[in-house]
Amino acid sequence: MGIFSRKPREPAAGRPSVADQMAFAEQLKAQALQLQAQARRQAAAVPRASGGGGSVPAAGSMSWARQVMAILAPPGPGFVKRCTCVTCGAPKKLPTVTAYVYCDYCASLIDYDLRRACEGDTAPGPGYAAAVNSAHAAAQAAVAAGDREGYRVLQERIYEAYVVHVPMAVSHRARSDPDYRRAYVGYMAAAAVARAFDPAAQELDAEMRQRVVSLRYTGDMMSPAVAPDSFWPMADTLEKQIAAGRALYRSAGLGQLDPDHAEHLTGKLAWSGFCQAWLSMVPADTAAQLLERAGLTNEYVPVQAEGGQPRRCGGCGAQFTALPGAKAVICDGCGRTIGLGGAEIPCAACGATMTLPAGADQVACPFCQSQVRRAGIR
Repeated sequence: MGIFSRKPREPAAGRPSVADQMAFAEQLKAQALQLQAQARRQAAAVPRASGGGGSVPAAGSMSWARQVMAILAPPGPGFVKRCTCVTCGAPKKLPTVTAYVYCDYCASLIDYDLRRACEGDTAPGPGYAAAVNSAHAAAQAAVAAGDREGYRVLQERIYEAYVVHVPMAVSHRARSDPDYRRAYVGYMAAAAVARAFDPAAQELDAEMRQRVVSLRYTGDMMSPAVAPDSFWPMADTLEKQIAAGRALYRSAGLGQLDPDHAEHLTGKLAWSGFCQAWLSMVPADTAAQLLERAGLTNEYVPVQAEGGQPRRCGGCGAQFTALPGAKAVICDGCGRTIGLGGAEIPCAACGATMTLPAGADQVACPFCQSQVRRAGIR
């Protein structure tokens, strides 16, 4: 089964849950991608010999890009990542459309698939960079003044921009479900406040930036590769950041703000973001070692849709499969939670049948825009 055969690591007993650190992990992911961009600019400015005989393969070369995708490319249609829901105990059976793996039976977030994440572009774009840069001076002033509320407001703007301009880096629920999006942005902003006003977190952020400045490169100027002996200290610092984040987020009581309540994803988002940022800039053997160290090796199994019934989402009209015994699912189209306890509801105008999002008593029919009400349907 190769390097993707290891089962996900379980959280150690007595340690803080990831519900207290998921925003921290997301922030580390954004930080890693920003630092990668800094490293690429730094590498381009450092004179060095073009890769001759015996040099490390250039990380940015097309040949290395193919090597990375050979490691990370998802399996063909008909396979799904092997994982089990920690909320209801059900195995994952249906395919996913994003890196965020939701339970087919209770709609809980149960895993994160690095292979799926590497299919799209998660690098921060100009819009997100502009939001960060425009808030930089005011954020520094807020920290200096001890103004937590002012800092929180600035961070809400930044994470709104993150959802808009780096959509592949977040759950599709944040992109499409307004209620989830508000909760996600609020959670991330609260987490940013906790980190900005914690001296230990700031020291580790400074240490990570110094690690990036200290990177050495091989290859040519157009396709630099990071020398492994200068790369591994960054991974060491990341481990320290994750450990410190557990304590910080537990003390700040941020777990209750997490809209996914994903208490089992112990550090996985942080390591996944780090890998997304750096896998293409290190040699193939270093990439494999990194995935092993991060615990991001996976196993894939055939999709099991037997007995599933096709339904339509009342929020967007997308078709999904309802497995026997399923209570709720996350719509792949719009990211809303769809409750499966009730009957399908027909539209009186066009005749289309649909299942309403959880908590909604009426929706505009996604096919003809007529109002469809739950009243009278049990």
